[in-house]
Amino acid sequence: MNNKGIVFLILIYLFLYILNYLTPMSFGDDYVYSFIWQGHSLYLPLTDDALRISSWHDLLISQLSHYLTWSGRTVNHTLAQLFLWAGKDVFNFFNAFAGTLLVAEIYWCINKGEVTFNFKGSVLCWIFFVIWSFTPGFSPVFFWLDGACNYLWTTIILLAFLIPYIHKYYYLSEKLERQTSFSTVMFLSGLFAGWTNENSICWIILILTFFLIASKKHGEAECWMYAGIAGLIVGYSLLMLAPGNTVRLYAEQNGFDWLSIQAIKEKMKTLLMVFLLQLLLWYFCLRSLFSLNGLVKNNDIKKCVLLTKIHCLVAFGMSVVMLFSPGFPPRSGFPGTIQLVIAAGILLRLQKDHGIILMQISAKKFLTCIGIIYFMMTSVMTFQGFYKTHLQMNELISLVQNMPDEEKNEILVIQPLTKASQKETYMSGFHLLSYELSEDENDWKNVSFARYYDVKGIRCENKVKK
Repeated sequence: MNNKGIVFLILIYLFLYILNYLTPMSFGDDYVYSFIWQGHSLYLPLTDDALRISSWHDLLISQLSHYLTWSGRTVNHTLAQLFLWAGKDVFNFFNAFAGTLLVAEIYWCINKGEVTFNFKGSVLCWIFFVIWSFTPGFSPVFFWLDGACNYLWTTIILLAFLIPYIHKYYYLSEKLERQTSFSTVMFLSGLFAGWTNENSICWIILILTFFLIASKKHGEAECWMYAGIAGLIVGYSLLMLAPGNTVRLYAEQNGFDWLSIQAIKEKMKTLLMVFLLQLLLWYFCLRSLFSLNGLVKNNDIKKCVLLTKIHCLVAFGMSVVMLFSPGFPPRSGFPGTIQLVIAAGILLRLQKDHGIILMQISAKKFLTCIGIIYFMMTSVMTFQGFYKTHLQMNELISLVQNMPDEEKNEILVIQPLTKASQKETYMSGFHLLSYELSEDENDWKNVSFARYYDVKGIRCENKVKK
């Protein structure tokens, strides 16, 4: 065990934990999912008889209703409702651990699927830095409760499922299935992994097919590999065939043609933004692959280059496929970014292990200096922005919780929360989150907040006074 590497993981955990602590529950989704799902659109207000989740039975009933009337992401939203039931403090603790585990999993994927705690601190820092810098919608993915359960936690599940296949790809003759129960574990892991994210699983199946063909070609395919893919397909079927998907599709678009030219243009803008954020990673990967083309003779290097190409293809596909989805929020580019980070990490490992020059030392030193400055600036601005929001939200929640009983039967009028300036947003690296209630007390976000704190209603004061 490398103590220095463990220290870096602890620092990453503390960094993420503080930001999780400063992040309040988000108006809308987080408050709605605190209640038993009522069987109607997320964007319709909760009724007066809405009940908070307070037992495992409530959670089960809620997810069954959710599956039938809104979305097939049962794994994701079971996690979200479980954390909302347990409380934000519990979520903060485990979510910071999840972010740290993601860094470790990427490290293991880069290093041939070898699960070891002998971490190199410099590699861990690089992984965390590139995720921090190049992830579209970093804060919604890592700190927003519902967003984290839909993207961060599902990515952890997927990578954990992939690691045995990556290890097998590099060490074909090594038998991983020492007990028959491993096939069962892989099937169940595949089931949960497949039941997570619509735009990711089809591409993960492509990776696994590649691993299976490579193993079968050398006569080293094992039963657990088939079991895992079978579980993944079953889970993906449960996700995609959920009755609630049709309901959600119509509700989110409100009759809008999501395949129209206008809709495609809007999603193309988001796709361009995602690729611009990833530009340095794409440049490094493509330039390195071009440099290695035709020069590789070592079998280990060949394997790494081929796997890098697969990860790049999957990273591209995960983002581009979002053009054909009903919506394309920037955070949807996160799964593809992780695949690209793994691809770049494999190439950097090749450079060190085999003495291949893919990046000049002078360029590395320059980028390291720029990276340190950028990380320090964005971190300071992000912590500062989160702290301001934390104080404002605490003040609002304290106001609502301490209202006299007679005032709880009236509509509470509040001032809008102060938004970050454009300068603060840029200097934070676009990591700041915004929180806003409507001027209409009947808006679904306002209603869920009011139901949560048992007041009649709440609305923001008009922003423009006449």
